Amino acid sequence: MTNVARAVLLPVVLALGLIPINAWTFAASASVSHEQQGLDRLYAAYWQDWSTLEARSNEALEDSWDHDATAMLRHYQASLVNFDPATLPEQDRISYEMLSYQLAQKLSYYGTGVYVTARMLPINQFTGHHMEFALDQSGSGDYNFKTIADYDNALKLADGYARWTDDAIARMQEGVSKGVVLPRIVVERVLPQLQQYFGSAPEKTVFWQPIMKFPAGIPVADRQRLTKAYAAKILDVIEPAYRKLYSYMHDEYLPHASAKPGLGALPGGAALYAYDIRVNTTTEMTPTQIHQLGLAQVREITRELQDAMKTVGFHGSLAEFLAHVRSDKALHFENPDEVVPAYDAALARILPTLPKLFDVMPTAKLEVKSIPEASAKVYRGNGDYQQAAADGSRPGILWINPYAPGIKDKFIVIPTMLHETYPGHHFQTSLALEIKGLPSFRRLGFFNAYGEGWALYCESLGKELGLYEDPWQYYGYLQDMILRANRLVIDTGIHAMGWSTEQGITWMMDHSSMTHAQAAVEVERYVAYPAQALSYKVGQLDIEALRSKASNALGPRFNIREFHDQILLGGSMPLAILDRKLDRWIANTAAHK
Repeated sequence: MTNVARAVLLPVVLALGLIPINAWTFAASASVSHEQQGLDRLYAAYWQDWSTLEARSNEALEDSWDHDATAMLRHYQASLVNFDPATLPEQDRISYEMLSYQLAQKLSYYGTGVYVTARMLPINQFTGHHMEFALDQSGSGDYNFKTIADYDNALKLADGYARWTDDAIARMQEGVSKGVVLPRIVVERVLPQLQQYFGSAPEKTVFWQPIMKFPAGIPVADRQRLTKAYAAKILDVIEPAYRKLYSYMHDEYLPHASAKPGLGALPGGAALYAYDIRVNTTTEMTPTQIHQLGLAQVREITRELQDAMKTVGFHGSLAEFLAHVRSDKALHFENPDEVVPAYDAALARILPTLPKLFDVMPTAKLEVKSIPEASAKVYRGNGDYQQAAADGSRPGILWINPYAPGIKDKFIVIPTMLHETYPGHHFQTSLALEIKGLPSFRRLGFFNAYGEGWALYCESLGKELGLYEDPWQYYGYLQDMILRANRLVIDTGIHAMGWSTEQGITWMMDHSSMTHAQAAVEVERYVAYPAQALSYKVGQLDIEALRSKASNALGPRFNIREFHDQILLGGSMPLAILDRKLDRWIANTAAHK
């Protein structure tokens, strides 16, 4: 966050009466039942055991890890049925429902053929472990370099990463023998990402960053020891692991990669895609239902785009207008150095408007940063929001890729910041982290349909917040809306209906102002990360429906700030559980006011 943004934030919280979220707590009742105490112990034990298992993520492609995960989940599922949720208070009932849901969901994956199929597809250009490891080991990720022990442990994690690369190669070899292989386009995008991490002197790599930034408290002798150890580890373990994975994927795997981009073309792919849909939407919707929903949403938003075209003063057909938007240089950033300052300025505009619709504010800070140039040029995504550390040691970070084709449109700046920062991802995830009294698995968990649905809903709040007075920013909002509607059509088209990537690109360009380069990156994302893109529209439509239901039921008693509190102050959750929670709030509010 820039200094000007920080200068705005403090008056928003203090002068305008927003309540810092750390003042909120879900207080226990005066008499906590034996049942509640037992559940609290169960929740804490589950989170500890699951976190311990996740810390072994370098082993996650191995049979032993799958066995341990399945055994642990079955243990907690069996333990949970010993409790009766019927008499629990509101928040405890939600916690029970959420743990029950999570256990069932995970057990529909681990220990099943779905997991066996998925682990033969272990890497992609958007969410691969090869990028997460580099981010952590450079000190830019979730891993903290604060103590000598942190530095020593990172050396062990490097050995774990080398183990993971061996496992990934073995699983891809298994996939080749069974016809379960990555699409060629995914392999081609991963290769340059791997290549950037070998072939340089240790001190020229991103893995040297922690050595250049020793905390002040680390003695000279330990600095010297760690400097030698890191040089050796980079040279002997990390670079060889990246080189080995690159060589296998380039020389042996690429010739076997699939020419078809969809999961539906693979043995077991349809079942894996059905699971991906359940996870990302938290619904039982079928690919056909989602595809039809997308078509209906595209038709609806297209009509709004035609109105926006008139508002900006363009005369002609919608197709001509979209072509004009693509070619008008005034609507796009020409210099990558312009991008981050524009997003900083948008943040400074947004913050003072929040009290119109919200009465709470997280205390976690936010920073907007540019992805380093070397990585940005081989990472095709627009960027990513990185959640603030649970212990408060690191702020939330919005990483922006100023070289990405999708970030060059000036008209998406306000809607993107509403989505990624306030009141979107940073706001929502930080509030959840800071609520006292919730179990850790609720404070730290994230369901895509809820989280991405909330963030997309937040883009629609720009009009109420007075942030779309510039008609081009409102056009940008509509572009974001039709993008998410197009995702419903294209993602299901590719993975369930046999579409090619070019069919997806053509659809996107016919129904948005995206250039071919922008549309290609989007469609490649759906190929690499099946069903994740479905979560946005499905979640947003659910939250909007809940708002309409509450407004209609409560009439003049409807309070938008209270409604947002009900959505936010329970952490991320599956849509069905959120719906039941809001139904109870509506009924209670109607009965007591």
